[in-house]
Order: sequence, then C-alpha cells, then structure tokens
Amino acid sequence: MRGRLMFGAAVAALMAFGFSTASAQSNDQPGDATTTATLNGNIDGEISPAGDTDWYRLEVQTGHRYNLALAGLENEQGEALDPVLVVYDAQGNQLAMNDDANNSLNSALRYVPQQSGVVYVEARGFSSEATGAYRLGVSSEEVPPDDAGGDASTRARASAGRTTNGNIEYEGDVDWYRFSARTGNRYNVTLAGAGDGGLGDPVLRVLDRDGNVLAENDDAEGSLNSALEFIPAANGEVFIEARAYSDAYTGAYALNVAAERLPRDTVGNSTSTGGRINAGQTIEGTLDFPSDNDWYRIRLTEGQSYRFTLNATGDKPIDDPLLRLHDAHGAELAVDDDGGDGLNAYLEFTATSTGTYYVEATSFGGQTTGNYTLAALNGDVPADTSTDASLAPEGDYREGVLAPAGDRDWYRLTLEEGQAVRIGMQATGTPDSIGDPYLVLYGPDGGELARDDDGGDGLNSWLEFQAPAAGSYYLEARGFTEDAAGRYAINLVGGEIGDSMEGADALQPNGDMRTSFIGAAGDVDWFAVELVEGRPYRFYVDGAEGEGALADPLLVLYDATGAEMTRDDDGGHGLNSYLYFASPTGGSYFAAVSSYDGQSTGRYTIRAVDTEVPGHAYTDEILDAADDSRASRIEIPGDIDVYRVTLEAGVEYQIEANGSGSTPLADPFLSLVQEGAGMEDAGPNGPDALIVRQGGRQVASDDDSGPGNDARLRFRPEASGDYLINVSGLSNTVGGYEVKIVRR
Repeated sequence: MRGRLMFGAAVAALMAFGFSTASAQSNDQPGDATTTATLNGNIDGEISPAGDTDWYRLEVQTGHRYNLALAGLENEQGEALDPVLVVYDAQGNQLAMNDDANNSLNSALRYVPQQSGVVYVEARGFSSEATGAYRLGVSSEEVPPDDAGGDASTRARASAGRTTNGNIEYEGDVDWYRFSARTGNRYNVTLAGAGDGGLGDPVLRVLDRDGNVLAENDDAEGSLNSALEFIPAANGEVFIEARAYSDAYTGAYALNVAAERLPRDTVGNSTSTGGRINAGQTIEGTLDFPSDNDWYRIRLTEGQSYRFTLNATGDKPIDDPLLRLHDAHGAELAVDDDGGDGLNAYLEFTATSTGTYYVEATSFGGQTTGNYTLAALNGDVPADTSTDASLAPEGDYREGVLAPAGDRDWYRLTLEEGQAVRIGMQATGTPDSIGDPYLVLYGPDGGELARDDDGGDGLNSWLEFQAPAAGSYYLEARGFTEDAAGRYAINLVGGEIGDSMEGADALQPNGDMRTSFIGAAGDVDWFAVELVEGRPYRFYVDGAEGEGALADPLLVLYDATGAEMTRDDDGGHGLNSYLYFASPTGGSYFAAVSSYDGQSTGRYTIRAVDTEVPGHAYTDEILDAADDSRASRIEIPGDIDVYRVTLEAGVEYQIEANGSGSTPLADPFLSLVQEGAGMEDAGPNGPDALIVRQGGRQVASDDDSGPGNDARLRFRPEASGDYLINVSGLSNTVGGYEVKIVRR
C-alpha cells in the first residue's frame, strides 16, 4: 500500500479555485446532518471557534464522479488553516476522507457514489485547536465507460491459463470477473499494473456471489502487486475482484490465473466426503496440502453424549489441530481449537436428533499439512478419575456442557509439588447456559481438597490451589443444584496471584469471599477492585479455617498509581486484618495481602463489602469478646454502627469507643443491647431516639467515661448469649473511631 494519495488534473484544477467565484456563508454551519447549507460549486467558510466543524449537503447521482477540494485561505499574517475533508452518509458513516493532497496541506478527493441521494461534506481543521477561513469546491463528471461490472451481475470472465487485461478507469472503480472453480485444483492468481501508467497499487480478492471474501491479498513478494492462492471448497462460480488500494488509483492491469491439480486426497472436504468414522472408533489421517480439511460422516443418536478428540501425531504432526462438527446439511454446530492437551482439540457434544453428522479435522491456521489422530468416543466426560479430559496447568480454556440434569464433568490436572493454579468456572451467557456453576477439586486418591460456589463474579466459581505433592488432581465441574444442566466455560491460569498491579486478580465488592494462600516467604497477593467515589468499603482478610491457615495477615490498600493509601495488621478478629475505607476519587484500587512477619505462609480469605457498618441487628460485623478491636467511621449525623459479640455469664468485659484517625469522632456514645434487639434511627436526636425492637432491651450505655469525651463501660452479663454493641456520635458529631472489647 502507499502512504500518500495523488490526484489527477481535475482535482488539481479545482484546488486552484480559478474557474468561478466562491459564494460566502454568513452563518456558521451545523456539524451534523441537520445542516441546510448546500454545496454547489465553490463556497467560502470559516472554522471558528476551535473545534468547529461545518457540514454541507451534496446531492449525488450514480454514474457520476465528484471532485471535492478544501483549501485553507491565508489571513493577514500569511497563515492558513490545515483542513481535513470528509464525506458522510445520512447516518454519519464515513464514506471518504482526505487530509493532505498533492504534496500540500490542503485536502482533495474523488468520490463515486454507490447510490443516488444526499451525502454530507465536512470541512474541519486537522488540529482541534485550529481556526481559519477555507474554500470548499465541488465539480462532477460522468464516470468513463467500464470494461467490467463491479458486482455479481458482471459479464466479464477470467479463465485459467489466460491473461485478462483490464483497466481501473476512475478512482473507486471495481472490476469483477466470473471464474469457474473446481475442487481438486489449487489456483494461483496474480494482479499487476500493466505498462506505463499502469495501476499503481492493485488489490486482489476472490469472493462468492454474496460478496463474502474467500481469499485476498494487497502486496505480495515485496512489491505493490498482488498474488494469492485459492483452493475451492466446492465446485461452482466465484468472482475475482480487481481494484486499487483505498480506491485512489487508476490504470491498466493484468490478471492471471494458473491452475494445478492437488495431491490426491482420500477424504473430502464437504458433505459429499467418502470419509467415515463410527462412535468408539479412532482414525489416523493426514492433511495433504495447505487449506486441506477432512470431513468424516458419523451417525449420532438423539440425547446421547459424545466426545471428539483431534491430536497432532506421527513423524510430521499438524501444527494446531482444529475440530468442527456439522449437521447433515453442513452447517456448523460446534468448534474447538485448544480444548485438549496443549494445542490439541477436544469437543463434547450431545446430539439433538438422531441422524447424520460430519466431523471436520483441520488446522487452526488452515495452511499447515501433517498427520493427526481423530477419535469419536461414546458418552459424557467421565465423573471420576477415569476421565480422559484434561487441563493444562500452564493455562487453559475449556467449554463444556452438563447434560443430562445433574451431570458432572471431571478434568485431570497434572501438577508438580508446589505448583499453583487459579481456576474459574463461568456461565457462558447463552440461553442454554448453566445458572450457578460449582467447582470441586479432588486429590490423586479422589478425596476432596477444595470447593467453591460463588467465589467469582456473581454466581460464578473461582478457587486457587497449590499442589502439596506431585501427581494427578481432578477438577469437577457441576451445578450448585442437583438437577443443574447447561453450558459452562472453565478458565485456568497458571501460577499464584500476582505480586503487583500488573498481575492482580479481580475482587468484586459484595461478592463471596475469595480463598487464596501465601505460598512462600515474602509472597504478596494483589487484588484489583473498582471503588465508587465517596462510598465506604470494608475489607476483611482472615486466616482460613483449619490446618494451614495464614496466622497473621497484613492488608495494604494502594491507589491506581501504586501509592499506599492505608494498611492494617490486627484490626479484625484476633490477628486478622480489617480496613474501613471511603474512596476520595473512585476508580481502580489494589488490596495487597501478605504475612505480617514476611516469612509465614498459609491460606486466607479476602472479601470487600461496599457499605458502612450496618446499623441494625442483622449486622455482619462480629467482635471477639476475649480481645478485639475495629476501626470505622460515623459518616453522617445520627448514624449508628452495630457490632455483634458473644458474652459469657459472670465474666466482666470492658468496652470502649474512642475517637481515632485524621478526623476523630468528637463525642462517641456506647450502648449495649441483648440478643434479639433491632433498632432504627428516629432522626437527628441521636441515641436517645433509638427504638428497641424484637424483645431486646438496652442493658448498659456510656457517654464520657473514657479519656476526654470517649466512651467506656464495664459490664458483667447475667446470662450468656449474643449482645449488640452500638456506636454513635452525640450532638450529631461525625468522624473516625475505634471500638474495643477485652475480657477482664
């Protein structure tokens, strides 16, 4: 292709603006299709203010060529606008465009309409800051007679072994040639400029009757001429198209088609194939030439599940196997590229009706040759350790279907000791998609090691796993309910969660908690989370339950630039971490999890909640009565934060609410309500206006027993059970605070 477009004498003369006087526009023109200004001959206008665009209506007719030019006019300082010229249809779709023409900053183009009607010519500056006067002109002429039609109605023909000479008579001219293609042949087609003044930059395409591109080429073998190779999938008529790059050149060309017989292929590439395969059978095959594809006829039974595998094998294996399944008419039903081991293909299918189907074996690029092994297996993906479906631990993607209801698919995963993987199972978003995916991971002995329901976005599943020993592990894909069915996708990423923003995993506020692990000393896991400006968020990082939990998590929050915003070590239960954060700007933030000492390892859970501490009895904030604290904030006057705590009868506890942070709560107030108490804020009167509900009763309260205006109370419950600690601010005060409880 060429970088600069050159224009002929008609446009060059038009750019001189010497053939008529230009009319002037007194008003600024709209920059869209509402304009009433009409372009007919020459017209003067002005781009003002900066960013201005002027549109003009232009009535066009088929069979005519329109020469358009736009020039900047010099001001008193000798400066001129650098203009850009664009043609649009009524819907705002760009039809033609030019910036610099004929080695100048002015613009010019030739436009040949495909249909009669109104188009819109836009005048604007190259820079959005530019202003200045311009002159816009148009002239038209009938297009020269064409030697070949530009669509499937053409009468022009091309033949193999004979040179066809033609001519692109005007910019935008397209020549189509009918060509009778036969299977078993390979056609080498070339298009070159011919003689002095020949077509400067030919473009060559092969199309079907509907205009679908079957093969194309612009520049071949280091030249601006074009060449392509075409192997037809069926006997019939195709169309060879000759045109200029960007429809901007004219000139003579020579079109040549050479035919050669392909090597003998024992398996056809359509429904007329002689290839056969039966369910339960394995076949060795060969792709004999570039673009070869082998079709095998197979009979399937309605409701029965089948598995098809295509593997690169032999001394000369194909590069990247690709599997397709077609119905009796040849319509594609399913396709797989890399669903098997490595680049091999694996496809699962449940027949919707009894009858003939076709399995197609080919390569991803469609141009390789070599050997393959094709297998058609009866039955669904096994739901035990006998499965022949596998996932690559370095990274893999697989689509499958659970059918019938209650089906489960197992995938083998071969891991080295300490090797980590992250696995997600998603609904496909199609009408037949599974509603609620569920993942279970089993060890080499078939014993369960991990499971997840909604650890991904929405109802999707996600889990991370690190192999304690080398061996085969098994991933079960199923639905949450026992009768679940539908399509699903599995996405596997090798390695642990990244230790920087570039490798961060996504964390969804209000999603289910994510379970992960710190696998080595110094390991840090980063999670990307999108926050809304001004909205309060709570982040929890807890050592996972059971053996191997991370003993003392550390949580650090970073902004989008990597600058630390805040951190916490033991703000949650015991040594767990808790952060309360209101984003000042919104956007991307990163939560980084590690061990406090930088040496410990273990599993942990992380979750983010995009609300402040609840102010009712159904709070999700829980304190450990033995010794716990939590930092948060009273956001608005009258706000109440409620914490649930389990107290033991006869034991004395000390509870405090202290102002803390950069803007501390000026006058904290504490109250303690027995289990079953719910409350609502009755308005600006603060805690005195609380209504105790559901049989609960207030058993203790305090205003200023702590240092300054901080609150502190001591309480010895008569009965064991759950209590609610309520924190608020007196006199409509707001600010940060820390709530603490210790067993005395």
